[in-house]
Amino acid sequence: RAKLHVSVQVEVAWGRLGGNGAFAGIAEDLRDFPFIAALGLSSYPYLGGFSEPDEVPLDYYSRLAPSPALPLLVVEGGWSSASVPGVTSSPEKQARWIARQMRIADSARATAVFQITFTDLDLSGWPVPPGSILPLFASLGLVDADFRAKPALAEWDKAFARTLGRR
Repeated sequence: RAKLHVSVQVEVAWGRLGGNGAFAGIAEDLRDFPFIAALGLSSYPYLGGFSEPDEVPLDYYSRLAPSPALPLLVVEGGWSSASVPGVTSSPEKQARWIARQMRIADSARATAVFQITFTDLDLSGWPVPPGSILPLFASLGLVDADFRAKPALAEWDKAFARTLGRR
């Protein structure tokens, strides 16, 4: 009974990651995968050039929906709580992203939003090769590597506690 889906990179569709800055959409993805029963969204807006969560437009997800009949699922993504090359961030900014993302997901009538990274990664014990992209994603957790809550956890808990009828 599982719904087949593919995941598209939202920042690529918007032309903000590896593109020319112009909205590209996902028409090619839909042609390549005509059998999907849901559309997965992968989104890391801080890597797409947004410096503040409130800069991300409310139609960031909904603009990708080919029709209301195709459910949208946010299957991966987030906002780093630490600054990374080219991006200044903080735990508070990450928390603001969680709140903004829920408004964006509501606007898109997303069926689900997943937070696949609960804890930050402790890279101190890993030999991270030069040029690795892993540090860009190491601080996406709702808690730090020692399981101490970050401000984003409270925002996630608020979103998780909502009922469908109280959006």
